Amino acid sequence: MSSTLVPVFYVLVSVATGWLALLCCAGLKPSRRARIGKALIGAATVLLLFVPIGGLPLWNRAFSVYSNPSLPLLGLVCAALWQRLLGIVVFKPADWRAMWIFGATAGSLLYLLPHIVGELDLYYWGWNRAFAPWVLAALAIGLLGWGSRLGILLLAGLIAYAVSALESQNCWDYIIDPIYWLISLFVLGARAGVRAFQPLWMRWQGKVAQRVMAAAVLPAVALVPMNEEAIKVGVAATSQD
Repeated sequence: MSSTLVPVFYVLVSVATGWLALLCCAGLKPSRRARIGKALIGAATVLLLFVPIGGLPLWNRAFSVYSNPSLPLLGLVCAALWQRLLGIVVFKPADWRAMWIFGATAGSLLYLLPHIVGELDLYYWGWNRAFAPWVLAALAIGLLGWGSRLGILLLAGLIAYAVSALESQNCWDYIIDPIYWLISLFVLGARAGVRAFQPLWMRWQGKVAQRVMAAAVLPAVALVPMNEEAIKVGVAATSQD
């Protein structure tokens, strides 16, 4: 990437990411006021990113320690931001699920496998330009044939790698990064936890509902004989008259 375009690229990525994060925290509902609020949040994001910290703007300091955001992560951020701003769905639930599974699997293979099997370092093969691009191309074509939009993001990563859009010369850095990996693990872990504890939660709710119903119904049932006795007394008094 041209040296003149690098700051512009990092600023745009920072604005999109910060804007999305603030919109998620605000939780604005679709309305005219919400559109104004979203625009104000966007303006505040830009101002916040240019706040100097230690002589460097915030966006610059962030990318000094995180200089290679992967293309799938950038695609996820842009798609989520587009949906938050305009309500237009870019990725289907199946696409999101495929992206989280890919992020968790690819990151674990690249970052954890060498610590488990010391002799097998898949990350090393990302430096091989005769091997890694073909693997990435085959994976992208397979996903596109399967109908997953993740294939588009991997294809974008392949194009970015071909033109050296990022600082890294490792092919895998264009399709996976530690932040994308950690977010994927968190999302899949949270969903697995919900599925695991949902039956217990539903069972607990059922027991609570039964106790509440019992507490509400038993006093009423206890009053029923008294009401019947009162009715009998009323009928007897009426017959005597």
